[in-house]
Amino acid sequence: MSNCTYEEIAEKKRIALEKLKAKRTGLVQNKTPVSARNFNNRQLIADINQNSAERVGENTVHDQENAGNRGSHFISALKSSHLLVKRQHQQHVVRNNAHPYCGNKNRDALKEQVAVTVSCNVYMISSERFEVQPSSYHSKLIEVFKSIKSRSYDAETKNWNFALSDYRLLQERTLPLKPDVVVGSIPKAVFDLCLSSTGKADRSCLISIEPSLSEKLMPFQQDGVCFAISQHGRAMICDEMGLGKTYQAIAIASFYQEDWPLLICTTASTRDSWATHIRELLPSLPVHYIQILSSGQQYINEVKVLITSYGMMERHVSQIMERKFGFLIFDESQNLKNSKAKCTIVADRLSQQARRVILLSGTPALSRPVELYSQLHIIKRNFMSFTDFTVRYCDGKQTNFGWNAAGQSNLKELNVILKLKFMIRRTKSEVMKDMSTKIREVVTLDPAIVCSSDEVRESLNAEARNLQTCNGENRSKVLLKFYAQTAKVKTTAVCSYLKKIVKEQKKFIVFAHHRVMLDAISDSFNALHVTYIRIDGSTSQQDRGYCVDQFQKNVDCQVAVLSLGSCNSGITLTAADLIIFAELTWNPTILAQAESRAHRIGQPKPVICRYLMAKQTADDHIWNLLKTKQDILKKAGIFCENLQDATNAMASTKIETILHRRPSEVLDPNVESSTLNDVNEAPHVSKNSNAIEEFYQDDDEAFLNISC
Repeated sequence: MSNCTYEEIAEKKRIALEKLKAKRTGLVQNKTPVSARNFNNRQLIADINQNSAERVGENTVHDQENAGNRGSHFISALKSSHLLVKRQHQQHVVRNNAHPYCGNKNRDALKEQVAVTVSCNVYMISSERFEVQPSSYHSKLIEVFKSIKSRSYDAETKNWNFALSDYRLLQERTLPLKPDVVVGSIPKAVFDLCLSSTGKADRSCLISIEPSLSEKLMPFQQDGVCFAISQHGRAMICDEMGLGKTYQAIAIASFYQEDWPLLICTTASTRDSWATHIRELLPSLPVHYIQILSSGQQYINEVKVLITSYGMMERHVSQIMERKFGFLIFDESQNLKNSKAKCTIVADRLSQQARRVILLSGTPALSRPVELYSQLHIIKRNFMSFTDFTVRYCDGKQTNFGWNAAGQSNLKELNVILKLKFMIRRTKSEVMKDMSTKIREVVTLDPAIVCSSDEVRESLNAEARNLQTCNGENRSKVLLKFYAQTAKVKTTAVCSYLKKIVKEQKKFIVFAHHRVMLDAISDSFNALHVTYIRIDGSTSQQDRGYCVDQFQKNVDCQVAVLSLGSCNSGITLTAADLIIFAELTWNPTILAQAESRAHRIGQPKPVICRYLMAKQTADDHIWNLLKTKQDILKKAGIFCENLQDATNAMASTKIETILHRRPSEVLDPNVESSTLNDVNEAPHVSKNSNAIEEFYQDDDEAFLNISC
């Protein structure tokens, strides 16, 4: 047994007491970073040693006699340590804050101690009130809010709003709270716009319009004309598709006829339609004063009304500028969404010359608020700069790849200023109470037909996984590839479904995007001897008009096969009351425009819009993307549809494969598909009116194994 010296016993006791103290302060140590904790422990031990040494030095004479009192000296030194006092205070604060019955005052005090600078976003929610959105709670800021008489609290959003007349008062009373509280501001252009009077025009202005035209205007169309006149002939008419924007634009032009010549820029497919409307609605205007620009050799110096496409406007800008048109109408003005595009630059130059500018569009922005800027700039050049507009409404910011304005911000305020100064927009449900209803349906195609083999299923799954792992520009490329692959695998299931619709013997429209889908559908109708029209990007303007007339007037023409990119606007096909979308696209406004080809003024029947979807394909991703974009556009007040508001159904699980050959050709396997009619020619007319009924006899099952 070894004997320990006095110094060794004292050292062991000291170490044991330090370990005991370390256990007791374990809670505080666990909440402290490791590096800081080790440093504090070393400092605490050094402090204790120093205090212990001082006490030991004072009692050196009695050290050996009172060895048992060294423990009490250590405890006294520990209690006198300033680090221990600081730790105990921190521990009490944590315990009090965690207590469920901690008072509100304590919590508020803690929040103000811990919180960083509170920033407040300020934006207009109507022409007379603005809203303040604080980033976090601040008791003194709330006191300021409560001191303003026009205050109103929204319990749902937890934001405060005030009368615009109290805007400067709020700024003054929050000034002493800086730098803890920073309150944003409303742009001067927006503030002045809301304070100024709108100068609404009286209905008496309609007296100056061509009488034959004024009599044809519906009450809501008269309101649109009066709004544009109140804005001195520089405005946007953005009524939902099918509400007669053309009539309103011509009426406004009739009111400002003293500012002519009139230039109408529209899509290539609607130039003839505009000329027809001008001749019908303005009979007092001599026909020879109306021209459609088709070449640069035309003499237009004496023309009163010139109708051109956007492409022709670009090519012959010098000739058009020389004529000095005082009134401009830009139809389908979403074509001017890109401020860097040549047609937008030309339109901007023309608008500087003209006194009156009217923009028409049912969908002024296809997916992002930034698409509105160039159109608003054409109407009112000095409203906002591009940077100011995008920072305010597009969450614009500088990135490593340049200026990014693809986002959205302050959409409530954007909606306010659009309706106050720039735009009038009405929906069918608002102004046409007796208009036919529109019903949306989502049909899920049979997965057994879509994924016809394990290879196809695995290929689709691989594309889906690739889409989830990539981002940025690569994501767009992968989605485009996935989109094209989906079109290929859906063709058989789509054609099988259309075979059932043909049996109903009713007129309907089929929209698709990819040529492989359009070709498959056309070949199926050829095999069934169905009379149909087809309009895509390769169809000439002359043939477009012929095809539309055939579908509208010929009772034997049952189907219109249309390209989503070429036919989503500018044509009227009210002879159909069923629209089938064989494919999706990621712009909700394009789909809404396509629906309005049949659902418009003059449609007496309810219109069914049916979307054919395939699970585990690009349709799943595009459908979610559509919802996100439509929600953004709705907040800005430029989209009123809800594509997801649809009933769901399942396509028949019976595998029925559409033939790409006529029944007489099926018996001969050597017949090549090249013998079929060219789908780009004039509409195919059935030679035998009973061909469809004969095809759907009981021997239909014999054709199931013939691949399309």
